[in-house]
Amino acid sequence: MNLFYLSLLLLGVILIALAVRQLLLWKKNQQFISSETNDSQVIQTQLDYREMIIDNSQWLRFLRRLDEDLTLKLRICAFFAGGLLVGSFTHLLSISLPSVAVCTMLFLVAIIVLPALLTGPVIKTKIKLMLDALPYFVDLTAVCVQAGMTVESAIKFIAERSDELDINLGSLMRHLIKRAEVSGLEDALMEIYRSMDQTELRMFCSTLQQSVHYGTSLYENLMELSKDIRMMQLLESEEKIGKLSAKMSVPLILFIMFPITILIAAPGILRIMKNAIF
Repeated sequence: MNLFYLSLLLLGVILIALAVRQLLLWKKNQQFISSETNDSQVIQTQLDYREMIIDNSQWLRFLRRLDEDLTLKLRICAFFAGGLLVGSFTHLLSISLPSVAVCTMLFLVAIIVLPALLTGPVIKTKIKLMLDALPYFVDLTAVCVQAGMTVESAIKFIAERSDELDINLGSLMRHLIKRAEVSGLEDALMEIYRSMDQTELRMFCSTLQQSVHYGTSLYENLMELSKDIRMMQLLESEEKIGKLSAKMSVPLILFIMFPITILIAAPGILRIMKNAIF
């Protein structure tokens, strides 16, 4: 048993050493890449919308800091181990020292792995909420344009008041306006178009680009765009509902059909086994 706990402790030390080595290598590569970027003087930049979403959420900022800062992970793990030791010595917790070592190793593994695993689903949820709020933003933009405002002023007016609609969408549109004030609306729209992976946002940028470049009627195009985005979201929801029946078949078979089959067949099988001579 002591050999088992010793092997767990050795495994934890090896994992910590590998994590420190990977962190140092990552920082070295980051410095090398940043120096190459400064030397090449890249003019065309792209917006990292994931970082923008993380900056707008306190929980995601904490997860990012926990994922990037190894010393913070070690401090939290040391605090956890200290609490277990204090509870063990003061008899508040009925836990032995080997159990403290095992719990500390498991907690260290969890605190290393969980931040990266939790960040991805939360960001996907935030992106989904941003896309759900986009048709309403397009409708408001179309109304402002129809009232006589320019495209830039309409987007700026709505972006300053759209945090209640969706804070990430408002931050994205404010970034668009800031870039438009520096390099023009077409370049700002092109930057957003190249940075985003979502079809709805690319459609929005393309519609505004066509209006600015060719002078087409913006109100009708925006209203048609809003209708198309809602139709895409409706079709996506219908597709998910259609897949739900196939996904539900597995738990139905495992948790309903097999137990019912056992309940029906078990009395007969038991009677045969009781009366049969083997």
